[in-house]
Amino acid sequence: MKLFEPFQIGSLRLKNRIVLAPMGTTSDQSCAFNAYDVAYYEERAKGGAGLIMTGAVTVSDAFEPPACQLLNSNKHVYMLSRIAESVHAYGAKFAVQLSPGIGRMNWIDPHTPTYSASPCPNYYHPELICKELPIEGVRQLVNAMGESAKLAKDAGVDLIEIHGYGGYLIDQFISAKWNHRNDEYGGSFENRQRFLFEIIDAIRKTCGKDYPIAVKMTLDSVDDDEKPLEEGLAIAKRLAESGVDLIHFGRGSYASRWRMVSSVYQKPGFDLEAARLIRSVSKDVPIMAHGKLNHPDVAETALQDGLVDLIAIGHGLIADPHWPNKVKKHQLEEINACIGCGECHFNAMLGRPRPCAVNPLCLREKEYVLTPAKVKKKILVLGGGPAGLKAAATAAQRGFDVTLWEKNDHFGGALAAAAAMSFKQDVKDQLNYLVHQVKKWDVHVEMNKTAVIDDIVAFAPDLVIDAIGADPVVIPIEGYQQDHVMTAVPALLKEKQIGNKIVIIGGGEVGCEMGVEFASQGKQVTIVEIADDILTAPSFVANKQNIRYLLDHSGVKVYTATATKQIRKDDVLLEKDGQSITVAADTVIFSTGFRSDHTLYEQMMAKGIEVVEVGDARKPGKVLNAIHQAYHCIRVYE
Repeated sequence: MKLFEPFQIGSLRLKNRIVLAPMGTTSDQSCAFNAYDVAYYEERAKGGAGLIMTGAVTVSDAFEPPACQLLNSNKHVYMLSRIAESVHAYGAKFAVQLSPGIGRMNWIDPHTPTYSASPCPNYYHPELICKELPIEGVRQLVNAMGESAKLAKDAGVDLIEIHGYGGYLIDQFISAKWNHRNDEYGGSFENRQRFLFEIIDAIRKTCGKDYPIAVKMTLDSVDDDEKPLEEGLAIAKRLAESGVDLIHFGRGSYASRWRMVSSVYQKPGFDLEAARLIRSVSKDVPIMAHGKLNHPDVAETALQDGLVDLIAIGHGLIADPHWPNKVKKHQLEEINACIGCGECHFNAMLGRPRPCAVNPLCLREKEYVLTPAKVKKKILVLGGGPAGLKAAATAAQRGFDVTLWEKNDHFGGALAAAAAMSFKQDVKDQLNYLVHQVKKWDVHVEMNKTAVIDDIVAFAPDLVIDAIGADPVVIPIEGYQQDHVMTAVPALLKEKQIGNKIVIIGGGEVGCEMGVEFASQGKQVTIVEIADDILTAPSFVANKQNIRYLLDHSGVKVYTATATKQIRKDDVLLEKDGQSITVAADTVIFSTGFRSDHTLYEQMMAKGIEVVEVGDARKPGKVLNAIHQAYHCIRVYE
């Protein structure tokens, strides 16, 4: 496979063409790399990637509070050199992405305006107007980029990537939308690029002409007016002519974040077609793309077709650090598939350590490892959804005697319903992975087995993992008991007949996804939400933006601030602003949440059975909750 061919970036030779994509990280109070970072990057080098790249590392705290790690003095070199040493031990190379700042995108301090190219509103707090970075400050940041690059080189870093992407400070200087300066850094397109190219020159000066430099750039902002395509191509052409060693491109802006950071709904390799445009101006300079390239066939084809030279994988290597080695060994069924939930990004923006929904060891690589069971105890797992499957496989992996009871003739629970949607192949891949792990570790499985207290007592387990899931909430609206009324899971799994005129009650994530899915099948769909807006639950912004985009282009009719008053044989009666609305319907689907039923758990407790609730059985929540709770309750069990 071309994926595993060596590749040259300037003076740097990589063992293969797989790169851990740069992803923004939160840091501890010192704003420095720590032991968790060492283990995180080491594990991805161990997993087989040829180049390990950090997320943005800022070079100065003079003009804004650092949103990530800081590299501006010798005291920051120590941990960086530890990472470099660990990465090199596995034959991988190590790169640091340097940033002069994020300007108007800074979310750290909601009260103090930061600096940008010109006065403009802060993205997160529009009432805060950013100050214009004085010309002395521009030059100070240019010098800081050069000095920090030299610190990185001294720490053993093999390549510097300049972060000129995503609407951050360099992009704000380039964009005529944000840059209204009257000095040498504003006005003409040539002047607006000056900041970027002075940074390149500064790094060349401090690190030497042969030290590899990459630039991550925004090709265009797609649905926003921050950067036109023709300007992006002109910058790529000039970068190639300037002698940079690698162009790493992406698209989008914060206004359309799902164009920047992949969502669950996007197709694998969604930016690859744009690579043809970059290639037309980059000549012989290597180019790298990112964006759901953790699908081996897509990545390999992109290389074989000459679209790109390097494959950057971000979320996919968070989920499974060993993706490269598993692909190389043709162990595709062993890949712990990223589900595109964006919990990594969502939680990092909240200041938390970046978690992964499907990989509990992310940033805890040394801390949460499994140990062999001291005594081979008998464990019974109730339920074959994500929590039950994860608990069963983890327990068997530790060496316990594990039995799983599933009440249906299929695995997955609510996850199976999500996986049934045409735009959620990633979720289907994760479900297949969980099922494979249960089979791999020889869990004894009994399908069509409903758990009742007498059978559990007779089984005499040492520990029960209660992962029976939760029940759908059905609002007792007049007419809700008719045959054409159902809930989301049986509707998506085609357990009940679906008509052509569908009313979905509930405009949360599941309701909106169903709306898009059924509309794509040519059905007439209406979503009714009693709140003032749809998608009100906190979640990954790229997913939220993307599903709104899909809804807007699907033909689905959405009613908000609207009550469902009555479900009739052929229609549904709604009320909005005191006015009655009648919507034709031959199918009504409740998507109004879930409720846990603790009856069985309480019966087991009353019998003195050791039991732990996990996932939706404990409290309806996210896949992250289900997977992590299941893993940890088994990990700590003695």
